[in-house]
Amino acid sequence: MGQDRRRDRNPGRQTRPATSATRRTWYGLGKLSSAEKSGFGRILHDCSYVFGDISILALPTLFAIMAAPGRGIADATAAGLLAWTTMVAVATLIRGGWIEPVGTDTLGWVAITPSLVVLRFVYYNLALSVAVFGGVWLAGVVGVAPLSLGTALVVSSVSILAFPRLAESAYGSLRGR
Repeated sequence: MGQDRRRDRNPGRQTRPATSATRRTWYGLGKLSSAEKSGFGRILHDCSYVFGDISILALPTLFAIMAAPGRGIADATAAGLLAWTTMVAVATLIRGGWIEPVGTDTLGWVAITPSLVVLRFVYYNLALSVAVFGGVWLAGVVGVAPLSLGTALVVSSVSILAFPRLAESAYGSLRGR
């Protein structure tokens, strides 16, 4: 059953990149094509896709991270860079089908729909803020500066692993499923 669900077409998820080596490529001047990619090519393609997805919508928090005062090697900027990189790396692995998101058998990343773009904006900014500023706060309370980096790594990983399931539920409830 799990294998069948992985191949089902889920309208809230992009399952094709997770089950195929074929990627859509843009050659400029409105020309789209599909190309068979090697494993390395798929990782690069998926990483660039997910990088844009996360980075553009998380810009408010990324600006706040860059404006935060620094206090050393484990400050908000370092934690932010680690959290942001981790979010992109984990989402890349989910999109390519190399790892399965938490709470769902459906492989692949979240589809681009208007309602899910709004969810992405709120979720990415909240997850990044908690990972970075929560980690810096926790490190300050405990008095162990590197704890901010560990917190950023764990919170960003878990938040991205859980996002496809949350998006699936939100998409289903908006569609009355």
